[in-house]
Amino acid sequence: MRVPTERDLYRLFERSPIGFYRSTERGQFVYANAALARMLGYASVEELLGVNLLADVYQDPDEPPRLLEEYRAKGVIDGVRVHWRTRDGRPLIVQLYGHLVEDEGGETSFDATVVDITAAEEANTMLHSQREELERTARTLDLVVRQMPAMYWLVDHDLRILRAGGAIEEVLGYAPERLLGRTLYEVIEDGKGSTESLVAHARALAGEVITYSDEFRDKYLSVTVAPHRRDGKIAGAIGTAVDLTVLHALEQRMLDAQRAESLGVLAGGLAHDFNNLLVAILGNADLGLRDTVSGAPGHAALENIRHASLRAAELTDQLLAYAGRGGLGMKRVDTAVVVDELLRISAPTMPANVVVRVDIPRGLAIRGDAAQIRQVLLNLIANARDALGGRGGTISITAAPNHHRGFPDPDDVVTADAGQYVQLEISDSGPGIDREARRRIFDPFFTTKPTGHGLGLAAVLGIVRSHRGGLRLVSAPGAGARFLVLWPANATPLDQPAVAPSGRTVLVIDDEDLVRDVVARMIEDLGYTVVTAADGAAGLDVVERQPIDAVLVDLTMPRMSGADVIAALRARRPELPIVLFTGYDRDGKGPVHADAYLPKPFRIEALEQTLFKLLG
Repeated sequence: MRVPTERDLYRLFERSPIGFYRSTERGQFVYANAALARMLGYASVEELLGVNLLADVYQDPDEPPRLLEEYRAKGVIDGVRVHWRTRDGRPLIVQLYGHLVEDEGGETSFDATVVDITAAEEANTMLHSQREELERTARTLDLVVRQMPAMYWLVDHDLRILRAGGAIEEVLGYAPERLLGRTLYEVIEDGKGSTESLVAHARALAGEVITYSDEFRDKYLSVTVAPHRRDGKIAGAIGTAVDLTVLHALEQRMLDAQRAESLGVLAGGLAHDFNNLLVAILGNADLGLRDTVSGAPGHAALENIRHASLRAAELTDQLLAYAGRGGLGMKRVDTAVVVDELLRISAPTMPANVVVRVDIPRGLAIRGDAAQIRQVLLNLIANARDALGGRGGTISITAAPNHHRGFPDPDDVVTADAGQYVQLEISDSGPGIDREARRRIFDPFFTTKPTGHGLGLAAVLGIVRSHRGGLRLVSAPGAGARFLVLWPANATPLDQPAVAPSGRTVLVIDDEDLVRDVVARMIEDLGYTVVTAADGAAGLDVVERQPIDAVLVDLTMPRMSGADVIAALRARRPELPIVLFTGYDRDGKGPVHADAYLPKPFRIEALEQTLFKLLG
């Protein structure tokens, strides 16, 4: 291969797309190639040679002296960036590669190669701007995500966390920096998460998009995991999670409320039918006992039947209380008086190592059914006593006025409407209640006691609901338990005075043949004349056709309820004494103001006292 000749090198110089030139220290071009002339916007090399480099090409007059110093200090320049301008003033950014040249006369000149990097610089500037914009957008998105209960993370094929952000610290209590470099295995083990998350990430690395629910550090999360692709290949997995803990709790409360409502309807319906049967069983047992003397054949069996019926009636009362249909008689109840009474009753069962502290102002009255209020307080006191067990501790009972605004609380079991209440609190220093037990503690037949039947707190819930009050449970393992009950505050007593007696003929209105028959025989056995009717319309017709001195009417009947019958009787004969007897307010009529009330099932002695009070 031959050595390039001077002509070859000159042709290379002329045809090169890169600019070449030689200039003097004063900036005069000695020679230049066509590429440089085109770069600077001149029509020919000859035209460019008439231009002064320092005065006409450099934008910044401070750049040539600095460049000259570098030439003299190093003898060469290697890729120095300088700012030039074209003939028409367009800016150029070029890189210079050159060296000093001294001729025979000792005059210095400079040979340089020029590369136009204007387009590359503009592209770099644009990329830098885009990168800054992307970073600003990412920071903004991160702030937006942090405003929401949401978080995100990025893992590689080894499930090692490369990036994490969003509301991780706010929701899970982790600083995002703590997660970087850790594997999902470590994080899940630390937070007691489920292995389902590992399976989901593995499937995402295989190309799937997975959405699932997970519990992590006591938070309920909705998680989506998808492949993270780079250059068309899966480089890892990206996950997002939204904290739905509050929404999940509300859904659970709604489901619990629906289940409780369904159970309440079922319990109330069973109690209604069962009470009618108990009326017949107990009534016939009472009539049989009145017809036999003690020691006679069958007397002991009738006593056992009556005793079993009364026990069954107690269970039915608890089912009705849970159904929220047990109470119809509303009256003024002094809170301090009823608590003192119940503490005296429960004193023999209270262990010696349990201290009971009471702080209730005298005269603080509530409105409700007195028997059911006693049942609620007795159940809550017994629950606190059993929670302390043999370890001993303190039971505190306090009451105070409360203006409730109607806003729900996370610990609410029943949220009361806005209004005036008395807040009664029964708390204990026992071991507390875990989350799972708190969800089920008010369910009927759920109990943690070896001898309990699980209707005590269920009855409390039903009674509070029927009184349109509020119930809240505040507890945690190791922190005791506080039951807060909001009772409607008393304004005026709601008892109705009895009507003066005026006769001895009694009308019994009930749609159940078995009940109607036994109640009629009980009244006859007490010495009264009895007339019966199978429904409300027939009963009203009887009152119109013949003298009736008192009416016993069932509350729950088809077509015309006992409440409607009482309203019609009040319109026609306001002075007529009326006794309401029922086992279940199926139609939800609420308090009905009769002259007396007999809950099913009732003893013949209670019937006798009621009629004597009304009729003499």
